Amino acid sequence: MRVVVTGAGGAVGRHVADRLAHNDAIAELVGVDLQPGYGIIPLDLRTDDLGTVLHKDDVVVHLAASPLDFAGDVDAGTNDLDILDRLLAAAEVAEVGHLVLASSSMVYGAWPENPVPLAETEPVRPNPEFRFAVARAEMEAKSQEWANRTGKDLTILRSATTLARGRENGLAKLLRHSAAIRVADGEAPAQFLHAEDFATAVEVVAVGHHGGIYNVAPDGWLRPAELAALRGTPDTQLRMPGFAVSAVSAARRQFGAQTHPGLTAYLQYPWAVANDSLRSLGWEPEFSNEEAYVAGHQPSRFDGVTAKRRQELALGAAGAAIAGGSLGLLALLRWLWGRR
Repeated sequence: MRVVVTGAGGAVGRHVADRLAHNDAIAELVGVDLQPGYGIIPLDLRTDDLGTVLHKDDVVVHLAASPLDFAGDVDAGTNDLDILDRLLAAAEVAEVGHLVLASSSMVYGAWPENPVPLAETEPVRPNPEFRFAVARAEMEAKSQEWANRTGKDLTILRSATTLARGRENGLAKLLRHSAAIRVADGEAPAQFLHAEDFATAVEVVAVGHHGGIYNVAPDGWLRPAELAALRGTPDTQLRMPGFAVSAVSAARRQFGAQTHPGLTAYLQYPWAVANDSLRSLGWEPEFSNEEAYVAGHQPSRFDGVTAKRRQELALGAAGAAIAGGSLGLLALLRWLWGRR
């Protein structure tokens, strides 16, 4: 089989490409990315001719995505939707056999009535305030239309927040900074997926030609107190009602903080997912939520340090960062109150 991976040069894409390259069932692996790299074809998915890399009956793993630093903005996801349109059109002409689309568990939305955990049978209803989640749901719908029209296979992987070793992606950064103030009237359980576990999930569905929708997440989730301990956040951290958290988040964003008010619901209401369907295909996660979180927030120069010491260093750094941010926020709130 021949497999094409878009976004193969990214932090997660490199894990996926490496995993697939070592699978004997794959005769040819083609990695494409905007930036050139070892074994990667430089290709701008927004403008270049995608037909040059797609062949009949290919499996296409679509990971390419725009940076997520501003994932809540009204135009967030526009490039990703345009790229997907071009990819689907080229795939139809080339008669690609199977599309594996990387999506997000955020498409379920964060709502007070959500069951914990969410299965794939739950409806897709992303919170409209956070554009990234809405765009991912739109990408799923477009891909489903393509599959229905062409009769080709489609796999949608709805992953938890995915972290590569030593790399904190834009979404994880937005969630961490937005959580500097905790929501007083509810806190959502958190899930973190290691990029290596995501790569094995891609391998299972691509090589096994398993179509359908699958959640990708480790077993279980982190309770707010457990996540606070990993972040080094004290129990006395500032707490506010949800509407106040959104307002402060918007204000902090104006001062340059990487936060977004649209994430408040995702900090307040559950959106953790079950992994039973993917497990039924033989997939098993190697990393826990805690291990994925520590790995993703740990600088790569500490890779050789023992797991226990890595966690100690991560907790210390997180505690210092959040303590400094909290003091600055309190100063800002006092200043605004004085102005009032």
